[in-house]
Amino acid sequence: MAKLTPAVRVAAASLLLLSMVHTAFWTILAVSARANLPARFPFNYFLPLFCIIATAGLFGILVAVGLFYARSWARIAALALAALVLFFCALGILVLSTLAFGFALPAGLGTEVPAMNKSDFVRLMFVYLFVFALAIWWIFLFARKSVAVLFSGNTASNVLDLPKRPAYPRPIALLAWLMILSSALSALSWPLILGRIPAMLFMHIFSPATSKWIWALNIMLFMACGIGLLKLQRWSYTGTIALHVFWVGSLFVTQLSPLYEQYLGTCLTVLQAEETMSFVIHFKIPNWIAAIMTAIPTALLILGLFYYRPSFLKAAREAGH
Repeated sequence: MAKLTPAVRVAAASLLLLSMVHTAFWTILAVSARANLPARFPFNYFLPLFCIIATAGLFGILVAVGLFYARSWARIAALALAALVLFFCALGILVLSTLAFGFALPAGLGTEVPAMNKSDFVRLMFVYLFVFALAIWWIFLFARKSVAVLFSGNTASNVLDLPKRPAYPRPIALLAWLMILSSALSALSWPLILGRIPAMLFMHIFSPATSKWIWALNIMLFMACGIGLLKLQRWSYTGTIALHVFWVGSLFVTQLSPLYEQYLGTCLTVLQAEETMSFVIHFKIPNWIAAIMTAIPTALLILGLFYYRPSFLKAAREAGH
C-alpha cells in the first residue's frame, strides 16, 4: 500500500467500517422486510428500496479500498460521499430532534411522540451527530492540498507517455452519472409509479395522458444531459442548469400551492395507498418548511454548477467541442 499519513489511514478505516456496518444493517432489514411485511403498497417497495440502500455501502467499501491504495479517484469520491453523508445526517438530525423534542416545528402539527420512544430518538440522534462530525472531518481532511499530493504522486509516472486529456471537473462527472442512473431508475419505475401518477407543474395538475408525456420527456432530457456532460458537450451544461432550475422552481411553487393537498390525494388514490399511507398524512410538516427543505439541496447543486462552469467550458474547448 501507498505511504499515507495516520490521519488518512484512520479516515479510510472509518469509512470502510461504517460502509460495512451500513451494508450489513440494511441487508438484515431487507431480509426482515421480506419475511414480515405484507405484500401490498407501500410495503412491497421496502425490499428493493432497502437493497438499493445496502448497495450504496458497497460503493463506500470500494472507495475506502481505493483510499488505502492512494488512488486519486478515491479521494474525489470520498469528498462526494462525505457531502452526501453530511446532508442525510443533517436531515436525520432535524427529523429526530423534531420527534424527540418538538422544538424544530410549531406545536400542533401531528408530530406528538409517546414519551417512551423519545429516548430512542435521542440515542439515534447522537449516532447521526457522530457520523455528521465524522463527515465534516473527512471533507476537511481530503480537501487539504497536502493530502491531495499523497493521492496524485502515484499516478505521475504512469501518465508521462500518455496524451494530455482535458481537465474534466470530477464533481460534474459524478453528477452526470447520477443523472444517468436516476433516469434509468425512473424508467424502471414507470409501470409502478411514474406511469400512473399525474404530473403537477407549478400550480397546474395535468391529465394522465399529458403527465405520461411530461415524465417521459423528463427522463429523456436527464439521460441526454448526463451523456452530454460526459462527452463534454456545451449544450448539456446549459441544459442541466435549466432542468434543475425549472424543477426546483416548480416543486417550490407546487408545495406552496393550495392544490398540493389535492395532488397528494390523487397520487395516493391512483397508487391505491389511501389507508396504508395515512400515517404520512398524519405526520404533517408545514408546506413552507417542506418547500424550503426540498429546495435547498437543488439550490446548492445549481450554485455548484455555476462554480464549475468555467472549468467545464475550458475542458470542452480543449476537447474541440
